[in-house]
Amino acid sequence: MEVDKSEWELLQSALNEWEHSGRLTSEKADELRKSIAYKGSERQQIAQYFFFIALFCTLLAFGAIFLNEKLLEKIKAYFSWSDIVIALITALLSVLWFWYIGKKRSQVSSIAYEIYMVLGGLSVLTSLVYFCKEAHIDKTYTALLSMAVCLLIIIAQVFRSSALWIGAIGTAIAWFGAFSNWQGADNLFLGMNYPMRYTAFGLFILVIAFLQRQVNALSFGRRITYIAGLILFFSGLWGISIFGNYNTLVGWQQVRQVHVLAYSAVFGFAAVLSFYLGIRYKDDLARDFGVLFLLINLYTRYFEYFWDSMNKGIFFSILAITFGFVGWLLERQKKKS
Repeated sequence: MEVDKSEWELLQSALNEWEHSGRLTSEKADELRKSIAYKGSERQQIAQYFFFIALFCTLLAFGAIFLNEKLLEKIKAYFSWSDIVIALITALLSVLWFWYIGKKRSQVSSIAYEIYMVLGGLSVLTSLVYFCKEAHIDKTYTALLSMAVCLLIIIAQVFRSSALWIGAIGTAIAWFGAFSNWQGADNLFLGMNYPMRYTAFGLFILVIAFLQRQVNALSFGRRITYIAGLILFFSGLWGISIFGNYNTLVGWQQVRQVHVLAYSAVFGFAAVLSFYLGIRYKDDLARDFGVLFLLINLYTRYFEYFWDSMNKGIFFSILAITFGFVGWLLERQKKKS
């Protein structure tokens, strides 16, 4: 169990007191102390932020070198290499890179390890791009993205890389967008516009997260998958609550906003249900996402229906009273339990 500094000090004090009073044996107290992990100092937390900055800069550097300046294209032209040669060279470099980082994993920090994994993943994707160019694989990018998803999932699972798992989910989202656009017509895919289809895709990702929880072999990255599913699902519902299932902006502008009010009710119900289930099953993510998107729903409806007619102070006073009452009820139930 990971705790912050104040919680760690409180738990240590309690264990010492129970040990001295004889409520706990020395062996049991030591066992409990070992189960409590200290989250770390502020310096370590700052290092985590620099980790994300480093990853972002790595992506920018890769794009600047290989996309804007087309370095590989210049190398290919200089040596008169074909696309398949570039694909094989980068594939070989990727294998050697992952083999080397796998051997050195215990000697590098987790931050450096994830950055190295990102570099290896980008090398794999470069190889895949040139292979698809050589094979003249589709112009819709669905085949490229589907292969990229499979490769990133396998590599992330084998090397336990959170950064590559995030990349795999992001690539899967891009693949679904490309595939649904390719197979759809009139901006609709199976009768769904973009917000509605991504809501459905968010539900699919949530199902994957549930399966990861049930199967130990797939449990790696479950929390990341779960967060991505919640973001997609609720963001899609938010889009539906504004645009409905209209496939064109012109069609949406020709109807009154009250025609999509039912979608707003569904959005609100989903947020409340997520909040309730989060409390019921002690799921902090479901609870927090439920509260966040319930607020987003209420604010969105205010700007749609009451911005011009209702006094701003009255509206926010009603919100304050409502959420204060809900908080009071929850606190009362907590005391009863």
